[in-house]
Amino acid sequence: MILPKFIFQAKENLIEKPWGGDWIPRIKGFKGTQIGESWEFSAHPSNPSKVLIKNKPVSLIDLINQAKVEILGKLASKYNKFPILVKILDISDRISVQVHPSDEVAKLFNEKDRGKSEAWLILGTGKVYIGFKDLVLPSEIDENGNIINKLNKFDANFLDTFKIPPGIVHYAERSQILEVSNNSNVTYKIYDFYGRRVEIEKAKKAIFFKKTSEKEVKGEKGKVSMENFSIEVLNISGSKEFSIDTFNILFLIDGYLLLKSDNELAELHKGYSCLVPALTRKFIMESDYALVALIKPL
Repeated sequence: MILPKFIFQAKENLIEKPWGGDWIPRIKGFKGTQIGESWEFSAHPSNPSKVLIKNKPVSLIDLINQAKVEILGKLASKYNKFPILVKILDISDRISVQVHPSDEVAKLFNEKDRGKSEAWLILGTGKVYIGFKDLVLPSEIDENGNIINKLNKFDANFLDTFKIPPGIVHYAERSQILEVSNNSNVTYKIYDFYGRRVEIEKAKKAIFFKKTSEKEVKGEKGKVSMENFSIEVLNISGSKEFSIDTFNILFLIDGYLLLKSDNELAELHKGYSCLVPALTRKFIMESDYALVALIKPL
């Protein structure tokens, strides 16, 4: 299948949340409120992206089925499906206190998804709470929110990164975040600030109850790696060439970016993403100034 060298979403893929705000619409240049999530590239069946192929919208799930090797390249034999999920979060208040299960726990509860591992790149400032300060007992986990005081609290500053493997309890407040995970959306709420349903018994099976140190959950400034993906923030001033053997996803944090490959050109604007399939092989990023998050599957 012949694909463009640079693939863009055909339309915005937005989710309203009680904790959402107007930051995502503002950076993308339209009006809206209570937008909590923008799913930048999703092949998750609950909310798949539509991408532009020959000026026609195509489901990313269908595209992967038709052009798996062209997109995944060297990783086509490793993954049956598109392996990662990219979101932007605008948390104007607080998300729920939550945990993601491991593959084993997800299987135990017959979840449609596998377990979930994610990483956060902070795009604003706020607070994040990740892992326990000390050993916690299962009997201390209840619906009353007592768990909140047992979590490590971090100031979240621009381009800070955090690692959230399965079993690590976490939440965030008043933050803007680029969230990358494997292609799973399974979450067990432990406490919710808006009175939504919680799943305490499932959460107890998923939680890693031991003390979690800062070095276990905090990545480098502008750079973080998990088992199946990595994020790196690049400051582009001038022209830089990249060679790829699997797909990359680019999210433009700030500035303006021109993308070139052979005779194809594309523009990437602040707040938007681009999927560069493996078949592109080589491409150039060019800009007077661009701050771009480069996301790679591993």
